[in-house]
Amino acid sequence: MTSEAGKSVAFDPSKLISDAAQAGDPPYFHRQPPTVTFDFDQGLPDAATYPAELLVRLATETVMEPYALEYSTRGEYMDLSYGNRGLREELARYLDRRDGGRQDPDGIMIVHGSAHGLSLLARAYLQTGDAVFVEAATFPFGIRYFEATDATVVPVAIDTDGIRLDDLRRCIIEARGKGLRPKLVYVIATHQLPTGAVLSLERRRKLLEMAEEFDFMIHEDNVYREHGPGCEVPTLLSLDQTSRVVQTDSFAKTVAPAIRIGWVAGTPEAIMPLSKVRQDLGASMWLQRIMVKYLAEGHHEKHIAQIRAVYAEKRRAASQALRDFCAPEITFDEPVGGWYYWLRLSEDVDWPEVQAECMRRGIAMRPGEMFSNDPAQKPHMRLAVGHVEPEVIVNGIRTLGEVIRAVESRSRAPASA
Repeated sequence: MTSEAGKSVAFDPSKLISDAAQAGDPPYFHRQPPTVTFDFDQGLPDAATYPAELLVRLATETVMEPYALEYSTRGEYMDLSYGNRGLREELARYLDRRDGGRQDPDGIMIVHGSAHGLSLLARAYLQTGDAVFVEAATFPFGIRYFEATDATVVPVAIDTDGIRLDDLRRCIIEARGKGLRPKLVYVIATHQLPTGAVLSLERRRKLLEMAEEFDFMIHEDNVYREHGPGCEVPTLLSLDQTSRVVQTDSFAKTVAPAIRIGWVAGTPEAIMPLSKVRQDLGASMWLQRIMVKYLAEGHHEKHIAQIRAVYAEKRRAASQALRDFCAPEITFDEPVGGWYYWLRLSEDVDWPEVQAECMRRGIAMRPGEMFSNDPAQKPHMRLAVGHVEPEVIVNGIRTLGEVIRAVESRSRAPASA
């Protein structure tokens, strides 16, 4: 290695490692109990719903097909950047059945799960001087991807009907006043992470109107849509008439996390910029071919119907237990779908002490600040129940209630002389 002065110097990797360390902890990092008894932490599907035997059959059949273990079908060079043509065609038919539209297969890109699609969208569309607007509590990786482009991330208030458009308008006008370009609105429109909110149909239509008025794109994160009621509300992608919506989705949250096959959908013109920044040479061709068969044989819609019933039972157990054991210190808006409870914490309780006691009792949850870059956000915790059995949900929430009562009792006890 040569310095600017022309002298040879030894390469010191410790400097690079030190610089990288300054980036801080990853957005999923937080303290865990040494022994986890009640795991309400990570957003995972129920392992009992994974269609393992079906996937074994499909994988076995697929591996013997021509080109199954190649980078791509011979001559199909677009497969390396856009994904397997057969899967894109099957997904287009699935989206047409779901949304009643006409999705162009060339407007679909296969990615390594929806988070990969999110990162590609950020890199393709955002730069210094752009403003991206996000729900005040949202997917933490989204915030990190957006910030990595040097765009300015602006939190927008959210309520039970989703992102508040009055606050979005205020934020856009303020951003313009600071010389920023409103470029993108990122929304988890159905069964929002972490609040469970469903963006109302009226707000969806008005958001599309605002996109025209202020000239911005909309990124619709759709990974939780199929997990319960609320999915009857049309997607933003299906309502879009002006090619401003790009939607990410994935089999990871419906079939199994290890599949890691997701997609980005929009018009061909909206998807094309992603191919210019993509450098990974594509997702697993074998897994993509497996999912072609999975869709073509009609398994996906049947599987979705089954998992909705499973998660509805878990939500019933969690809602009742929270009311029975944790009120009034914890309140929440009833989620109509999804896996998450966004718990509002009473300011009269010593929550740091509650969290410390939860660590001792083996209760794992995620603190609300992990989902927000908004300093005005009130104290919350996220409870994830998708992978937890109903009886464990009840016992864990009962234990959380016991922790709250014990902390309150200690705080009321008179100090010893």
